[in-house]
Amino acid sequence: MTIKGMEKRLRESFMYKNIFRPIKLKLWREPYYKFIKDPYRKYRESRYTDEEYFLRRHKNIFGYIPDFKNPQTFNEKIVHRILYDRNPLYTALADKLKARIYIAAKLQSFTLDNGGGG
Repeated sequence: MTIKGMEKRLRESFMYKNIFRPIKLKLWREPYYKFIKDPYRKYRESRYTDEEYFLRRHKNIFGYIPDFKNPQTFNEKIVHRILYDRNPLYTALADKLKARIYIAAKLQSFTLDNGGGG
């Protein structure tokens, strides 16, 4: 039996088709997607506007085209706030330390102005 004949018999065997081949494909596929597909996807998505990006992302995840200008679901309302309500206070309150400083300043002025004690 020649080497090519042995290779053919090996590739047609149960062990190769059901055990070794899937493992081999998985090991080859993972690095390909990590290093080739992902950077290209990130480059392609970086050219979208914010609204286009969230529209495509929402459609891929939930399966329907959302209306962010007239939101109905909770997820649409969150994206509406991200897109159209650009209040710098939200950025400050997302930081734990800045939020504490902001709240302390508000409470200090509240107690001094209203005569509340502490």
